Amino acid sequence: MAFISILNRVKKAFGFGAQRARTVIPKNRRGQYVSRFGGDPLKELERAIELKNPVSFFYNDKWQPEGVTGKYGTRIGNPHALWRGNNGTVYLHLYVDPQSASATGDLPGWRTFIVSRIQGVSVLELGTRLFGSPVQFVTAPGWNPAWYSRVGTPIAMIK
Repeated sequence: MAFISILNRVKKAFGFGAQRARTVIPKNRRGQYVSRFGGDPLKELERAIELKNPVSFFYNDKWQPEGVTGKYGTRIGNPHALWRGNNGTVYLHLYVDPQSASATGDLPGWRTFIVSRIQGVSVLELGTRLFGSPVQFVTAPGWNPAWYSRVGTPIAMIK
């Protein structure tokens, strides 16, 4: 049931639904939401990296005020690495569609997320279909495992 709900949200986010879904989680329901959609995001992300499976999750955008559409946006992509930065923060590197409007910079498609702002992680099964296309894991162009040791301590990386 939870997967169907996430799938419907993803479809609406990409314009496959009649209306665009509002992903607004009231402050008093946040704990229920996390427990309903899975456990520890870090463990789920580690599992996805080990299996080389894509993920979807909700990300708390710190720049958006509470109650605003987009505060908890859906992200989908291929997780490549988790690492603890020199400042103690745990980060995720996710490779998304390079045509994504938010994927800009020197390495288009690479996105960095702070793990403490991630919730509702779903590990997507390879070979299943999402919007008619098979779910696949793509190793990102520019993948450089040695970089993580220079910026902190690696926790998990694709092999």
